[in-house]
Amino acid sequence: MKNIIILIPVLCLTSCHINDARPENHRADVRVIGEEVCITLPDTKKENLSLISINEINNAHTVFEKKFTTENSPNIYPNQCLSNYGFRFQPGKKYTYSVDATQVTEGGAIKNGNSYSVTFSFLVDKGKLMVKDLN
Repeated sequence: MKNIIILIPVLCLTSCHINDARPENHRADVRVIGEEVCITLPDTKKENLSLISINEINNAHTVFEKKFTTENSPNIYPNQCLSNYGFRFQPGKKYTYSVDATQVTEGGAIKNGNSYSVTFSFLVDKGKLMVKDLN
């Protein structure tokens, strides 16, 4: 009887993710190419951009968001740099870059894709631009 009493709460706590409709969150990758920050998404599966959000950590005033409609959402390709849409990263600051994606099914229905994010610091070291992944 003791085992059943212990087992029931454990099952309730561990089964929370069954039928969870929220998209999975995956790590994005960050690096510097030339003078630009390059964010890439590994393992994308025929997804389109729904939202890009860039937030400076500890500064609520530096937030950039770009939303896309179904008609104008760009395709996402694995390991291809995403556009920063004119956002300028400042050396010495930390950022979180997040992406929400959608998927179009074979029947034409639109469903949530995955979410991707990376937190990083942008710095200059010996005159060279660098990023440090903080995830």
